[in-house]
Amino acid sequence: MESQNNNLSKDIDDEDKSSGENIQNPFSPSDINISTPPMNMGDLIDMIENGWINFGTNYQREENLWTSEQQSRLIESVLLGLRLPAFYFEVVEKRQWNIIDGLQRCCAIRNFCVDQTLSLCGLEFLEDKFDGKLYNQFSFEIKRDIRMLPITVNLLDKGTPDDVKYILFRRLNTGGIELTAQEIRNAVYIGVAIDIVAEMAKDTAFLDVTDHKIPTKRKLDMDFVSRFVAFYVTDYNNYKPDLDNFINNAMQIIKAGKVNTTQMQNDFHRSLLLCKEIFGNMAFRKQTAPNEIKRPLNKAVFEVITVLFSKLSNNEAVNLIKQKDAFKVDFWNTIKENPTYSNSFSGGTGRKDSVKTRFSITQKIINKYI
Repeated sequence: MESQNNNLSKDIDDEDKSSGENIQNPFSPSDINISTPPMNMGDLIDMIENGWINFGTNYQREENLWTSEQQSRLIESVLLGLRLPAFYFEVVEKRQWNIIDGLQRCCAIRNFCVDQTLSLCGLEFLEDKFDGKLYNQFSFEIKRDIRMLPITVNLLDKGTPDDVKYILFRRLNTGGIELTAQEIRNAVYIGVAIDIVAEMAKDTAFLDVTDHKIPTKRKLDMDFVSRFVAFYVTDYNNYKPDLDNFINNAMQIIKAGKVNTTQMQNDFHRSLLLCKEIFGNMAFRKQTAPNEIKRPLNKAVFEVITVLFSKLSNNEAVNLIKQKDAFKVDFWNTIKENPTYSNSFSGGTGRKDSVKTRFSITQKIINKYI
């Protein structure tokens, strides 16, 4: 199984996004068409070697998250004749499959059997026999046994609806290296929506105002941007839990061509410059005073400030800058003195009442200074 470190960064606030409601997203079983072609390890090795398995897309989660020891333990399982967990692939073209579940296993197999860059280490049962070995140092008989090991492959047909794929990704990844919501989103909403989010995450103003503190390896930077996009596309008054589904809906709207994405990107950039002008290096943090220790970056603060700032006219932005010190004190004091408002940034941020609280109160504070 593929393991995960949930503490992505000490510079980012931990967050409970739960909606507090039972979310039901029903779909017809006929929307899912999965075949299980008979395959063995040799088939998978050949497909990897000949480029049928898609490792290179920017929309997948990161490759090679496993250590050499973890990869070696997978190969050891194969050498012991143990059946591996099922692989899930999606057909893109006749000779092109995307990985839905099993990326790290595929990386280990590629590194050992195809690229031959992995020498076995940290083996539990076969250390004396195979430790330090490369694939090309194995005998024909051992290579044959590796290739003949049966594997279970579930193949998702091309054309499966995006929302069904999202649910499938989420259900499959309940253990091991559990994918973040953004990693799943990147794998499902391939195309213009994710391209734009990825481009916005590289905005120099975004990198500057967040002090380059948001990790990119697990797509956390794109998750921040996706929060902005979701509430930019759909007004918070029309928010329906849960937050992941709300963000996914925004991806669908962009994919359908219903958003002026150039204007959205320009508004995002302009908003970030305004955030930097007003908050400096204290932007997007749940501060309660200007002189307290700098707190971690907070997604909900980022979301509400960037979205509301993006809606300001140039004259309103100028007025806010003129009174930025008073505005900041007011904003921080409200977080300090209003527990409901404070909790909306950290406890159950995906609940409808939390979304309405942080947006409506922040808007009232901004209105006092524009």
